[in-house]
Amino acid sequence: MTKKCLDADRQQMFAEYMATLQESDLNFNIRGRYADTVFQFLKDADSVSRRGYKAYMKQNAEMAVDKPWTKNALCHFLASRGMGYNGRQVTGKLEKPESAAMEKREVRQRQIINDFVLWLENEFDFSTHTMKTYTDTARQFFSYCDEFNQENARRFIATLEANGLKPATINLRMSGLEKLAEYLKKPCKLKRPKTQKTLSVENVPTEKEYNTLLAWLDQHNEHWAFVVRLMGTTGCRVSELVQFTYDMVSEGHCTLKGKGSKYRQFFFTKEMQEQAKGKTGLICVNRYGVPISTRGIAIQLKTFADKSGVPRAKIHPHAFRHFFAKMYLKKTKDVVSLADILGHGSVDITRIYLQKTHDEQKREFNRNVTW
Repeated sequence: MTKKCLDADRQQMFAEYMATLQESDLNFNIRGRYADTVFQFLKDADSVSRRGYKAYMKQNAEMAVDKPWTKNALCHFLASRGMGYNGRQVTGKLEKPESAAMEKREVRQRQIINDFVLWLENEFDFSTHTMKTYTDTARQFFSYCDEFNQENARRFIATLEANGLKPATINLRMSGLEKLAEYLKKPCKLKRPKTQKTLSVENVPTEKEYNTLLAWLDQHNEHWAFVVRLMGTTGCRVSELVQFTYDMVSEGHCTLKGKGSKYRQFFFTKEMQEQAKGKTGLICVNRYGVPISTRGIAIQLKTFADKSGVPRAKIHPHAFRHFFAKMYLKKTKDVVSLADILGHGSVDITRIYLQKTHDEQKREFNRNVTW
């Protein structure tokens, strides 16, 4: 790639766009594709404008089929120059947006985001995680374009898809955009990508592996032995685990707000109640009494897996929720009751835990197929 094909103004445009790419969250491969595409556009387009973009796409329709990221790359470039969707044209000399106008637009966008957050806090009882997701979505959207409308929202989502984000992540962004649309009182209907819930029953500790881990922890770290037993006997999510206090456990039951802002009851075994007596405060804290993050819990569990000789792939916070479900079904065969305990909205979700591992299927096969 050489810049000698571009005039001075377009060389400057390309240099500024390369700086924008370097500061973006796009991965290395996407940056390279966008840079190549924009360079070709600057070399061949009659004008650097919305009109020039449309004419270029019409002339290069076949190329856009072979390089499906072309449209997103050029929209990203135009948006970086402040003319993504407002129709401003730049022909001949480089026209830089007036700093005062840019500052005014940025102030207005920050005010919208701030008011949006206040509205969410006043109107809904969302978790901290959901609030952050919706706020980040609003920030990302307004860094992509200036005005909120359905067409811009669809383009924004198309860009996320082109950048390789997973359907589940895109669905979260769509939820944020729908809430933003509701706040702004602007109708917005988005087609959600299909997601398939999967659960690997292979990466769940067996009863023997669970007991092996606990035996090692009982000898080397009693606090974490308590935490692992708490996960294994309640089926809690890690977001719920970090809310538990010793007082809750010693009481024998508690109610917490969990996934989807739903409230769920928890019950604790008599053994856990006895171990919690005489202690107060949050359970998941470090030696200095500072709450441990969910990521910190996951990292710590991997360390204990390595030291105890249990496969590390099977030791992660959610694995103990799966372990609890498997053990409960093994003893009760009651899917409906388990769905209640786990806080599932549908029994169909809980039925996933009826799946057998490869080894379990093999044993069943060898025991039953004898003809």
